[in-house]
Amino acid sequence: MTTGALIFAFDSEIKYSQLAVECANRIKKYLNIPVTLVTDKEVNTDIFDNQIIVDRGKDTNRRFFVDRQTSTTWFNFGRNTALDLSPYKRTLLVDSDYMINSNNLTTMLESSQPFLCHRHVRSVHRESRLQTFGIKNTHLWWATVVIFDRDNDFTQDVFAVWKMVEQNYKHYADLFGFNSRQFRNDYALSIALLLCNGNVHPQQCEIPWPLPNVDTEIEVDIIDGIMWLTYTGFDKRKKKMCVKNHDLHIMCKSYLEKIYAV
Repeated sequence: MTTGALIFAFDSEIKYSQLAVECANRIKKYLNIPVTLVTDKEVNTDIFDNQIIVDRGKDTNRRFFVDRQTSTTWFNFGRNTALDLSPYKRTLLVDSDYMINSNNLTTMLESSQPFLCHRHVRSVHRESRLQTFGIKNTHLWWATVVIFDRDNDFTQDVFAVWKMVEQNYKHYADLFGFNSRQFRNDYALSIALLLCNGNVHPQQCEIPWPLPNVDTEIEVDIIDGIMWLTYTGFDKRKKKMCVKNHDLHIMCKSYLEKIYAV
């Protein structure tokens, strides 16, 4: 079975394609699998085994980033096409702002479970938690890291419903009771998993550790090869945390841009 990674990256005020280059470097270093980039403009690098050029579409989100103190364009549509676009039988679909620092995902790539993603999330300085959304308090599944088998009925159903939810987002927002102003793949994926599993949350699909989030209020820096996270504790005092050998979802992209530019 061929296994590889798929990264979507569309540049805006943030150069997601450059984040994707470093993400691909880390995937190859720690997971040793090929990487395909999905983008709208070819990136001048040989780190990717394939580059798939697509139309990024006209629909955009605007998202406020604390580190920039402004809203930036966020092309977040079309990730449900990953099943159609991936050249691999088993695919790691990962956000470009996910910093891989270990081989932890190897165990999930070698799993026989045909669809996997995170349900629990943990900020690096807080307890693990299960998030919900909408008036029905629907469990939130995260689209940041998704592993799937292409030739599987459940996987194909999930992606088909994911696409349907995106195309009819206002309807599902009204049905589940959340704001449709900003499209979120996490919501669309969560609804797809719920519906495809007979309105029962598919616990068999859960990656068995929390998604490690570095929240927007946490400063990130690398000094002498060591990653340091600076945050304000409950006592209102600044604290520093040293992090080694942990994959991290870094929410403030400017920190990644700074780190990767070094």
